[in-house]
Amino acid sequence: MRPARATAALIAVALLAGACATTSGDGAGRTFVETVDPAFAPATPAVTAPPALQTIPPAGTKGGASATTSPAVPADSAEATGTAGASDTAVTESASSTPPTTAPPVAAPLLTETRFALAPVADVPVPIALAARPGTGQRYVATLTGQVWLLDPADGRVAEGAADAGAAPQLVADIGSRVSQGCENGLLGITFSPDGDQLYLSYTDTARNSRIAVMPMDGETPQTDRRRVLMALDQPACNHNGGDLTFGPDGNLWIGFGDGGGADDVFGQGQDHSTLLATIARIDPNPASGQGYGIPAGNPFPSGDAPEVWAYGARNPWRFSFDRLTGDLWIADVGQNRIEEIHVLPAADGWSPGANLGWPLFEGNERFSRGEAPPDLVFPVYTYTHDDGCSVTGGYVYRGSAIPALQGTYVFGDYCTGDLWGLVRGADGTAERIDLGVSVPRNTLVSFGEDAAGELYALSAAGTVYRLAPSIP
Repeated sequence: MRPARATAALIAVALLAGACATTSGDGAGRTFVETVDPAFAPATPAVTAPPALQTIPPAGTKGGASATTSPAVPADSAEATGTAGASDTAVTESASSTPPTTAPPVAAPLLTETRFALAPVADVPVPIALAARPGTGQRYVATLTGQVWLLDPADGRVAEGAADAGAAPQLVADIGSRVSQGCENGLLGITFSPDGDQLYLSYTDTARNSRIAVMPMDGETPQTDRRRVLMALDQPACNHNGGDLTFGPDGNLWIGFGDGGGADDVFGQGQDHSTLLATIARIDPNPASGQGYGIPAGNPFPSGDAPEVWAYGARNPWRFSFDRLTGDLWIADVGQNRIEEIHVLPAADGWSPGANLGWPLFEGNERFSRGEAPPDLVFPVYTYTHDDGCSVTGGYVYRGSAIPALQGTYVFGDYCTGDLWGLVRGADGTAERIDLGVSVPRNTLVSFGEDAAGELYALSAAGTVYRLAPSIP
């Protein structure tokens, strides 16, 4: 994430590369007992400037212990213990995925001639993530402070792909008392199960450690009293938590975690795939045993200490998404001193299992630290320097119908400038960035969202959810 400056009475979020105060925990384990500390209250932390470039020795070693999976944590058992257990679930078969589709090329000249607008959809305090509920056409928005709002309540519900209903957002869930505030903490991501019956959340608990939880839906309302913690991960510092999660075309749950915080990969996690830090993880949240979660067949490190890991070497993956047409996985990774980067793991290559995104050996395409370059490096398809911004906010490949010229374009932006951009890839793999000519207020572009019809949204931490639309002369 990046520093999110909210309105007066709301918290500010330090999401840049600067370090926050550290918390207890070694950052490598998945066992943690939550302690509620009343000192963790909404506050406005200082924003630390990015540290000077340093050269550090290569990070730790790769582990090789037997594979483990995590059992479920009973709902509201004092948040009990997210203890990893070796016998709870077996490795499960991956759900069959839709064969990748070859997308038609994007007409860049037509795109540059198109005018865009940002249409306000709703005012929500500190919106941080938007998720569409399958089968309903409804859009839910999470706020950094731990609330979930329904943008399409029953009295304003619209069919999939229709215009905004205009009804006031409805507060449907609040786990604010379970969520830490300040620095880069909070409720960071939400997604629905493919059948729309369960809402998954990624947040930092009151001790600032990462939690992945699930709540069943009752009608339009998530059941907070039946919340179950699926995964717990110690965080050694308060920044670089990642926090995104989504279901892939394979039916599995994909989760992003940052490198544990601080700066310069100080905890040595980036090149260590025996920890969940600095990774994109892939799990089966509904194993045949009905308990905990399973490790899908095909995960690249099934016998390691972190068999959930799919890709590693991330610094702080701030939003990733699957192209709903081709299945390609797009990952935006926040840089440190100079370079922001975007990676693509193609569906045609099976999403490149075991991909090494390079941090901290590389920042973008440039060397950052010493160490031999391993053969599994996957370099970004696009980078930009801090001359153009300071912190990438990942988005989606547009597959809606309202803006035909945008078809196949990856829409993303920069937190600091607030500008929205389109990334067009040529047949030779090169990428061209096109300025879409629209922006949210500076230092507030925290996320994008996609609805059931493939239309896109931009979320401003200043308190507004916008829909990307064609400009009407």
